[in-house]
Amino acid sequence: MAAVVGNAAPAAPVAPAPVVSRWNPANAVTASRFLTLPPFVWAVAHGYHQWATLFMLLCGVLDKLDGFVARIFHCRSTFGELFDAITDALCYGFGLVIVAAYGWAPVIPVALVIALGIANIGMRVAYGLRAGRATNYKSYAMERLVAYTGYLIGFATAGFEVAFFFWLFVPVMIAILLYDAKRMLVDPIPGAPA
Repeated sequence: MAAVVGNAAPAAPVAPAPVVSRWNPANAVTASRFLTLPPFVWAVAHGYHQWATLFMLLCGVLDKLDGFVARIFHCRSTFGELFDAITDALCYGFGLVIVAAYGWAPVIPVALVIALGIANIGMRVAYGLRAGRATNYKSYAMERLVAYTGYLIGFATAGFEVAFFFWLFVPVMIAILLYDAKRMLVDPIPGAPA
């Protein structure tokens, strides 16, 4: 029987974190969102509002489904989180550009939202560099804003009068980016290497 020194109990061995392949069901669901973009463009180009709305809705449903699939198949990973965030930016950014290009949404607020989105990407890269590892900055407010972007595109494809909502989106996004900028660029990073 081994002697225990002081009050300290022997440390239990720590199991290494499981390695998750990048080729997994959750990332496949995330990647499948890109398949909704060509039919979305086709529907917008031909003036099929309901079909365009359906394809953007499908893109949003797949966005919610990938996290669910990751939990079921135990394939959550930093890569998957980053891939999901990049896919959000590309799919919704592309959707905004298309609805603005076809006159279904006002161009100036869409351009401002795209510029703010690029600023957000830059701050996330700076956050990753500060952390010294690939990491996805988690912002509850920005996640809600991404969902709202999907709604804006859906409102535009449904033929709603959307100018007010697009213009309202810009100051809300600015406020969230300013708040997140402090957390990404100034505040200490949890779990960062010394």
